[in-house]
Amino acid sequence: MRRPALRWFAPLLAAPLMLAGCGKDKSEETGSNEQVGTPAPTVRAEDPPDPLPALRTGTRAPLEHAELQGAIAAYRVEGEVEYVEVRVPIVGDDLSLDWDRLHVELEGNTPGHVAVMASGTGASEAVIQVRRPKSPAAPTSLRGAFYARRWQDGRNDWVRVPFAGAGAPKQADDAGLQVRWAEAMVQTLGDTWNEPHPWKQFAAGRIATWLKRQPGSKALGGSDLLSRQPPRTDLSRLMDTTTGVMSMQEALQHDRGLRLSREEGPRKVALADLKPPPLAAHPFAAMQAALPNPNGGAAEPLAAATPAEFWYARIDDVRLLLRLLDEADTWITPVVQILQQNPEDRGLTARYQRQLGLRRSDLAKLFGHTVVGEVAIVGSDPYLREGTDVTLIFTLKQAEVFDAELTRQLDGFRAEIAGIEATTVKLAGVDVQRAADPTGLVNQHRARVGELAFVSNSPGALARVLAAAQGQAPRLADEPDLKYMLARDPGTHQALAFLSDKFIAAVVGPQQKLLAARRQEALAELLVPGYAALLHGWLFGHAPKDTQGLIAAGLLAADELKHAGGEAIAFAPGQGARSTWGSPAALTPLIDLPAVEKVSEEERTAYDNFALGYQNYWRQFIDPVAIRLDVRDAADGSLADVDVRVLPLISATDYSEIEGVVGKSRVSVTAGERGLSAVWAVGQDSGLRRDMDQLMRTLTGKGDVGLGWLGDWVMLGVDDRAGLVGMLSQWDDTTQLPPKRSRSAFEDQELWRQVGKFPVYAIAEVKNPTMLVATLAAFRTTIESVAPGMVEWGEVARHRELPIVRVGISPGAPLLPDKAIADAAAIHYVQTGAAIVVGLDRPTVTRMIDDLLDGKLPKAGAATDPQFVVQTRTAVGAPLWTALLWTLQGQANVAGSSALRSAEILLRGDPQATQSTSGLAQLGLQYFGFAPLNAHGTPEFTLRPEGAADPLQGSTIAPSFPPLPIAGSPIERLMQRLTAVRGEVSFDKEPDAAGPDARSLHTKFSLHLGPAPN
Repeated sequence: MRRPALRWFAPLLAAPLMLAGCGKDKSEETGSNEQVGTPAPTVRAEDPPDPLPALRTGTRAPLEHAELQGAIAAYRVEGEVEYVEVRVPIVGDDLSLDWDRLHVELEGNTPGHVAVMASGTGASEAVIQVRRPKSPAAPTSLRGAFYARRWQDGRNDWVRVPFAGAGAPKQADDAGLQVRWAEAMVQTLGDTWNEPHPWKQFAAGRIATWLKRQPGSKALGGSDLLSRQPPRTDLSRLMDTTTGVMSMQEALQHDRGLRLSREEGPRKVALADLKPPPLAAHPFAAMQAALPNPNGGAAEPLAAATPAEFWYARIDDVRLLLRLLDEADTWITPVVQILQQNPEDRGLTARYQRQLGLRRSDLAKLFGHTVVGEVAIVGSDPYLREGTDVTLIFTLKQAEVFDAELTRQLDGFRAEIAGIEATTVKLAGVDVQRAADPTGLVNQHRARVGELAFVSNSPGALARVLAAAQGQAPRLADEPDLKYMLARDPGTHQALAFLSDKFIAAVVGPQQKLLAARRQEALAELLVPGYAALLHGWLFGHAPKDTQGLIAAGLLAADELKHAGGEAIAFAPGQGARSTWGSPAALTPLIDLPAVEKVSEEERTAYDNFALGYQNYWRQFIDPVAIRLDVRDAADGSLADVDVRVLPLISATDYSEIEGVVGKSRVSVTAGERGLSAVWAVGQDSGLRRDMDQLMRTLTGKGDVGLGWLGDWVMLGVDDRAGLVGMLSQWDDTTQLPPKRSRSAFEDQELWRQVGKFPVYAIAEVKNPTMLVATLAAFRTTIESVAPGMVEWGEVARHRELPIVRVGISPGAPLLPDKAIADAAAIHYVQTGAAIVVGLDRPTVTRMIDDLLDGKLPKAGAATDPQFVVQTRTAVGAPLWTALLWTLQGQANVAGSSALRSAEILLRGDPQATQSTSGLAQLGLQYFGFAPLNAHGTPEFTLRPEGAADPLQGSTIAPSFPPLPIAGSPIERLMQRLTAVRGEVSFDKEPDAAGPDARSLHTKFSLHLGPAPN
């Protein structure tokens, strides 16, 4: 879990004051204590909407450079391949080109041609080294192009630079050429800044070790490529639940590629000697007794069949479960992956359906409310992506129908997957029907206890669940934290998820952390055969025929077909490696692995480091989490309410520092009609008030200014106006073709006009107009003394009898490149007496005035109200909707660069298997554990000279920008579904038994979902 950014409210609170500081306000005219009267309500007139700027579509092709002339400098034949080196002089402005060293376009290029640029930016000549199948004779010419970025007109543009190498090789038999090619490949693939990917780390190391066994390897005698390097992986990183798997595997594959042993030492330390974080338990019984209704809250019967240390999710109707899964598959999961910069499809839904022997498409028929009642999903760890145990608990209404349909569904899997065998085993004294195939694709375990039916993909998990259901092991229903949470927020909900103290303790405990770290190391070993097969395709232009051929080529060692612990690894090219640890596509659940009994000193040190970091962050308590969900249908869609409580949060944590920003005040905020806004309470006890007071007194040199005028709340927002998209269009180059500028950004009049139309606003409640007057006057004096003649201000209009003051750059200001800029953009503000409104766009300011005068402003809230509220509402095709669409699609385009890297590795690694989209996706699942997804959500890629590309949006070097939204893309599905969001955050007081400063973090979200797509 990442720490929240500290003091993040500061710039938001400062904005209205700083913007208003250059103006003349109404309170100054009416007298220090006079309140501006509220005019009678009037009909609100909206200015006609401006047209939205058009999306700039098309392809951003690289700029073309004149052909550079060079010469073939060296040539060497090694067995059935040849190496060619071309040197091309680089002069003038080209010395600043930032070369893409991996992508060299060659005339007549075919699979098995591997070219690399050996020189880097700033070199006086470009050195291109090529490895390819042997030619009948030494080449006398070689033509192609390389790609580079050039900084010009304020941005980096790609340039395609053709080159020609001519003449007979100056060195016809250069014994060192193979080594130089290898050095260049190792350096380029191993560049974690420009080319981060676990396979590239593996390939960089494996090319170095592979060369040692090739003809002419004596040439490597003076090379330091194979010098022993210490392993780089820190074991404690493998224990961080939130660390990116990709980055961990990059470090591990560096070691695997070079065949470096971890050498962690013997495992002689007893697991019991490892000390978990010394975190105290909450006094939940005393806390519950202090509640207004200690026995309140709805019971959770299925929690009585759930182990105390498992996570728990209950849904009262299986139809809601299926609906949530559909929403997750349709847009939630893909969008989260985009935002996390990992656009990939791990086939999680298909994986767990197959393991459980259930088909979601049939569940609605089988598990309608007449066959089963409530359903719970439980598990022992959070590693859903890598592989975890999943157990479903059903309350049966028609047991015979249930059993018959499960048997029918399993028969359907038997027709698709060979070798599924049925056996009966005994777990926790209960007969369990097991159906599984040798590869583990299906691993269904079924059992019954009374009126409950259980279906699990894990014998270890099911054994614990059955023990809990029979009262033979601690049950979640008996845990004091669940009892307290149910009584703390009484009421019935359609769905409840709960992470208990014992679950969190298990996740951070040594048993699970050591197993998770060892499983990551086992995954690194499972990836090696597939990685080696892909490298074979890069070097030879085709996949290896079999595993022995891969070993014979020197890219895989026979001893790499077993784990460091001796477990065998089964592998065949085109199929994922498998062992008792699982496969890259689905690792064995931790609960089904042999328990850790002994650890090495290195593992103990790594766990101690992890435990210390966790303890320092959370300081004292483990924090249980309760998540409640309700979905209501309406004519225009659905409303999903999500309620999350984390408790308690002690004063020593970073969350309490956020509470120090807002104080203990609450705010009541009416529902927004349109736009995006954020409102937060600013209590009199807020530490931020003190900080800002001191800052303003320092800036002005006056002791009588500060935030004494500020009321109980501050608001920042963006109105739903065309200026929002207009401003975005001036800067965005991730969603559309870059804007064309004839002048610099500072001199661009159109850019300044869009700044002036940008519909951002800030509003703050005013409780002491006298101090506001003094503060504004002090700022005005400061500005005039620091920059005389630079700023002009004055009343420019009135709205509902209130003066609108404009503050802008003076047309005569020195250094102003164009007087028109002074007219294009300015700050406007109005004081209503109750609040001060500041904005750039005058129509936006007038609309906010209408809202305030019509009683739609926030106000001090009650004890049950939130402390921070953010909300947005828009409509399909509206400016805010368009801006969000562009922004999210731009984020998807940026995130797609990692998918393009993965796709290129697969396309070059097995050209035959990846000729179809399904073939590429399947190869990715087998070798990487995931299929890369392009920016519009499909695993469709092609290979171009400059790298991988997708049909709609091109490549990194030559991107294309299609019209938006892209039909069927995750972003399009999101924008059609999510039309309004409201989020509320508060830090609620807990009973004194938890400690005098104990607070819980309470977050509520309301999501308005439009009609589901057909």
